[in-house]
Amino acid sequence: MLKESTLRNQLDFKVVYNKGKSKVSRFMVIIYKKNGLKYSRLAYVSSKKVGNSVRRNRSRRLMREAYRLLGCEVKNGYDVIFIARNSINDHKCEEVRRSMYGVLRSEHLLDK
Repeated sequence: MLKESTLRNQLDFKVVYNKGKSKVSRFMVIIYKKNGLKYSRLAYVSSKKVGNSVRRNRSRRLMREAYRLLGCEVKNGYDVIFIARNSINDHKCEEVRRSMYGVLRSEHLLDK
């Protein structure tokens, strides 16, 4: 993932949280919104509800790796936030990847 394709600004996060659409899966919540740019920006978030810092970091690594293993990208022009749920740390990357693929496909966010 390119550095420019990472969602970093607090204002951008607020806009996506407040005006974006959300979809819940077994391991994560995905919030997305069109951004009007020629590229998509992604963010991986895990709150303190997920656990201590080791579990939070592992959950973010799992989501990043699951996205990398998808082999396809989110359509251009979207801001997407992946929020980890508690159950993510108890499962393998392949299960997280399947869950992520299902949610992104159901919301028509995947580029072919």
